[in-house]
Formats: sequence, structure tokens, C-alpha cells
Amino acid sequence: MQFEYRGFNIECATEASGASFVGSVTISRLQNDDDEGETFNSGYLKSFPTRLQAIGYARIWAEMWCDEQLSGSSSPRPATGKD
Repeated sequence: MQFEYRGFNIECATEASGASFVGSVTISRLQNDDDEGETFNSGYLKSFPTRLQAIGYARIWAEMWCDEQLSGSSSPRPATGKD
């Protein structure tokens, strides 16, 4: 699942982990053609019994991460998978 949110490009993915699914997120700031943007990878987030739940959580997690970056936090929050 890929979408744009507040100037960021977000790509959510899932991976099967036993009988559950784990989400992850790749986030990059939208840039001009001349600029190379930085990319942030969340690592594995929480596991869920369905792929849809894992994607939903990853999307919400990504939007919250973007909001934190725009609010002026000093550095990107590392992904702990314990949110």
C-alpha cells in the first residue's frame, strides 16, 4: 500500500510471521526532481492475525511518525515495534 501524507511518501508492507502478519513502513519526504530525499525504514512493527490489521496499524504508525517529524521533534524516532 503506497500513499502520500503531509509531504511524505509512505509505503506500507506486510510479511507473514508464522500464523500472523507483521507490518513495516518505508517513509520518504516528497522532493523535487533535483533533490534526493532521505528514507526512513520502520523495521518490523507489531504482529496481527490478519494482513489487513497489520497494514492498518502500519498506516496509522506512519502518519503519527510524520506528524512528529513536522511538529519539530529533534530526531526521527526509531522503530521499536512496541508502540
